[in-house]
Amino acid sequence: MKNNIFLLALIFPLSCLAVTPEINETIAYSGKLGKQNIFMTLSTTNGKVLGNYFYTKYNSPITLSGSLSDSKLLLIEETTNGTAHINAAINEGTISGTWALNGKSHNIHSKALSKSYENIIKKIDVSDKGNENKTLSITFIDGTSQTIEISTLEKSTLIIFEDFTFDGYPDMRILEIEAGGNSSFIYFDYDAQNRKFKISSDEISRLVSPKIFHSEKIIISISRDGCCTYHAIKISPTEVFSASYDFESKTGSEILKNKGVGSELEKPITENYFEDNYLNFKGTTGKN
Repeated sequence: MKNNIFLLALIFPLSCLAVTPEINETIAYSGKLGKQNIFMTLSTTNGKVLGNYFYTKYNSPITLSGSLSDSKLLLIEETTNGTAHINAAINEGTISGTWALNGKSHNIHSKALSKSYENIIKKIDVSDKGNENKTLSITFIDGTSQTIEISTLEKSTLIIFEDFTFDGYPDMRILEIEAGGNSSFIYFDYDAQNRKFKISSDEISRLVSPKIFHSEKIIISISRDGCCTYHAIKISPTEVFSASYDFESKTGSEILKNKGVGSELEKPITENYFEDNYLNFKGTTGKN
C-alpha cells in the first residue's frame, strides 16, 4: 500500500507540471542621440540585451549589446575608434542617458513605440499537461486573468512579446517548433479594448521565423523547401506579398494582395528581385 501511495504521488505532479517560461521582449524606440534623430530596436532576455540603432540621416545599422537590470540600461557599441558606452535608465517607456566614447559624450533620449508586456501583465504561469499540451495562465495588472491552451513540440516554453500589429501594444508569439530557418509559432494579438489576447489573423499565423522591421511596419517570413526552393511572405500596412523562388530551375513568382480589396496580381520574378525584396531584405532604412 505504501508503495502504491508513493507511486501515485509521483504520477500526479507529472500530470500537470508547472514550468517557468523563457520570455523575450523586443521594443522599438524613436528619439535622438545628441542632435541626430535615431531609431532603435532592443531585445531583452533574462536581463541580456541585443539590438541595433541607426541614424535616420544615414540609415546604416549599428549593433548594440549589454544588459538591463531593473530600470538601468547599459549598452556597448564597437566603433573604429573604440568602444562606445550607453549608460541610461528606462522609465515609463523612455530611455534617457548618455552615449560616451573617448571622453566625449552626448545625451540620448528615446521613447518606446509600444508598451512593455510588464505594463499589462503581472504574472505568467505555464502548466505542462504532457502530450505536447500546455496551459498559459496570464494574470493582468488590472486583476483580470486569461487561460490559453496551446500545443507545442518544444520541452521548454519560449514566449516572445513584440508589437507585430504596430498598434502600440505587445503582441505575443509562442515557439511551436524550433527548426532553424523554418521555426513556427503560435500567434496572439493583444486586444487593447477587451484587454485580452486573441488568435492572430490567418496571414499572421502562417508566418515562419518572422523578422519585424518596426521602422517601416513590415514583417518578412522566409522558409525553405528542400535544397533550393524558398517561400516568402511580406506584410505591410496595406499589402500582403507571397513569393516563391526555385534557385535550381531559376524560376519564381510573386502574388500581391491588397488588404481590404481582395484583388490579387501575380507576376514572374527574377533571382535578384527575390533576393533584394525577400531573402536579403533590409528595407529602405537600415541598409549598409
